[in-house]
Amino acid sequence: MNIDAWQMMGSLAALAFTVGFLDQLRMTYKTRNVDGLSFFQWLVFSLASAMFTAYYVHLDQWLMVGVSVFGTLCCLAILAMIMRFRESP
Repeated sequence: MNIDAWQMMGSLAALAFTVGFLDQLRMTYKTRNVDGLSFFQWLVFSLASAMFTAYYVHLDQWLMVGVSVFGTLCCLAILAMIMRFRESP
């Protein structure tokens, strides 16, 4: 596995972006409050993250694949909580 400085920088940036999802996951699970969360936005994040995963698999960049899979799972978990905790009208 040959990782250059640019790939490492991109991986760290993607990881930093994705780690931001963890606090959202924690707060949403703890409070069960999804009133301010947009289902559409998290759906777009999930789809984009899944597409990035496929793209990085194509490029054979496995560090980025790992980061993208983690981001996709975080987004899907938030989507699941939105569907579970949202009050029916």
